Amino acid sequence: MLIGFSFRNFTSFYDENIFTMIASADTRYRELNTVRTKYGEMLKSAFIFGANGSGKSNFVGAVDFMKTLVLAELRTQSKMMSDINNFLFSQGSKNTPSLFEVEFIADGAVYVYGFEILNGEVNKEYLHKKTKRKNPVFIRTSPDFKDITLSKEMNNVKELTQNTRRDTLFLYWANGGNNEMAMTVYSWFENIQIFDTTEAKRFSNSTTDYLEKVKDGKDNVLALLQKADINILDIEFDKEYVNNNRVIDKTKGTLPLNTKHYIYDENWTRKATISTPIAFESAGTRKLLEISAPIIKALENGNVVFIDEIDSQLHPMLVRFLVMMFNSISKNPKNAQLICNTHDILLLDEDIRRDQIYFTEKDRYGKSILYSLTDFKGVRKESKLLKQYLLGAFGATPKLKEYLPVKSEVRE
Repeated sequence: MLIGFSFRNFTSFYDENIFTMIASADTRYRELNTVRTKYGEMLKSAFIFGANGSGKSNFVGAVDFMKTLVLAELRTQSKMMSDINNFLFSQGSKNTPSLFEVEFIADGAVYVYGFEILNGEVNKEYLHKKTKRKNPVFIRTSPDFKDITLSKEMNNVKELTQNTRRDTLFLYWANGGNNEMAMTVYSWFENIQIFDTTEAKRFSNSTTDYLEKVKDGKDNVLALLQKADINILDIEFDKEYVNNNRVIDKTKGTLPLNTKHYIYDENWTRKATISTPIAFESAGTRKLLEISAPIIKALENGNVVFIDEIDSQLHPMLVRFLVMMFNSISKNPKNAQLICNTHDILLLDEDIRRDQIYFTEKDRYGKSILYSLTDFKGVRKESKLLKQYLLGAFGATPKLKEYLPVKSEVRE
């Protein structure tokens, strides 16, 4: 379960920005939208609003960068650190460490893992664990492996510290050495799902694997589609995919599936069924199919899902359907979490709490800022948030100006 994420000097974000899933004292929708843990009350979902170009996708990108770096092989780690996308519009960004830190609950304990990157090297790296109090598991204070301090829980990987290069994470070696705490952190990153609209193939592959390898996978996906009022009777892999030894044709960029529908006679009586390529379905149906397996797996296992532009290609009612699945006791028994950015401002009038609402905005220097609705004082429980947002009360809206065409001189 995610508690919070902090980051600095990455893409359009220069200063440190903090995102938290810790619930406020607000009592609205507490039973549905929050979950009690021994470390406090946590939110099941959160939504980020903002104008185009304000940094919403860059927030998801920061989480994705951290996950990808943690799970990468050594050569890829080194390249990612040297090519990190720092804030562009400040001369000081090259000398400012990029920070990534995540706090989460796993196996009944709180873990805090983070690192700083500066000049293509690991400037700092640390892991803390908390049950009753916060204790350091390991602390790295410079790129040099000699500056890695280990607790007794890391004794089994003590000799691996000397393998740690200046441009790679020590966590990689600790996980490879089968250290229990490092493996817990590594496993948590493996289980979070990140859906970027530019990386749809990643989720398509996940859904393909789910349909192939999970016994009730197809039934679960069909149940989700039918609950969402998608009129599909059945799904099956297309013959080309099967005949190609189940290798996905990456040039197609979509699931290797066919969908089955009824055929009717002139009196609209069902007579037969027809199987058609998934390309015949709407973009919204294809997207729902692409993200179906990761969402089902998250709900089954209590994982975290990040979705960039959840409303892209999906009808607003489908967006609400997905959101309410996470904000549910019966459909979300393992307390999975959904974090997404969206332009669907109608969600502001749904049954969501103020602490579930975040905004992004850029200042005059081009820096993105992430902030919560709870930062605003005097917002009453009965306030019409949609109306206030459209009036600019919370910022994070486009700064529109009247359009005046350029006047051209008329030559005589």
